[in-house]
Amino acid sequence: MIFTNLIQTNLRTKIFGKDIEYYQRLESTNIESWELIEEGNASHGMIVITDDQYKGKGRNNNSWFMSPSKGLAMSIILTEPLSIDEAELIPIAVGVAAAKTLENRGAVPHLKWPNDILIGDKKCGGILCESKVANNMVKNMVVGIGLNINENENDFPSDIVESATSLSMETGYSTQRELVCAIITTFFEQQINDLGSSIGLWEHYCSHLNDKVAFSYNKSNHNGIFKGINDKGHALIDIDNNLKTFPSIILE
Repeated sequence: MIFTNLIQTNLRTKIFGKDIEYYQRLESTNIESWELIEEGNASHGMIVITDDQYKGKGRNNNSWFMSPSKGLAMSIILTEPLSIDEAELIPIAVGVAAAKTLENRGAVPHLKWPNDILIGDKKCGGILCESKVANNMVKNMVVGIGLNINENENDFPSDIVESATSLSMETGYSTQRELVCAIITTFFEQQINDLGSSIGLWEHYCSHLNDKVAFSYNKSNHNGIFKGINDKGHALIDIDNNLKTFPSIILE
């Protein structure tokens, strides 16, 4: 069980997390967040969190595994309009917030383009941002965050056990999920109020900056050197000494 009062006690925010919707079991916190928005029951900065997310969503329609009562599955709802340029930096900002949170709890985090959260070379979490656009503005956005907190090796399915890790596996001690939720929400509010700083911070945590990368774009495979991100959060990749910009790629 997750205790929302513990989340709010540890928050250091002005707006985010003042409203929290907790569910013992949910298909997906992102799906529930959109339902709350459609019903008119969502507020800016609202946290939607569950103890057991049984059909978590990842990028490109991938599924996200969560160990009930051990992992953190949450979404933060943004109802204040954003420009397209601002919205493109939200995944960068929340990635930085996640990395800062893991660092705060004693881990050495890295970020992998575009939405993977790593400790060492193993995946510890992921981000899924979804938005609705009207009149060239993002009217609503749902920021989904999944983090492995107190899992051990036996909790992971066989197909990901070699590539996955958790905060407790890396630090050697368990952590209250409520505390992690509060810390990441606090850092995210700070980053969203200073989106420009997120670019340099994201590059600081990037696991493959200036490394050779293989990636797919528009269903074709490419190779290059990952040089960072631009002011819109798009990937900058050197291909045969030509710096090219990619808004969306999939790294191998």
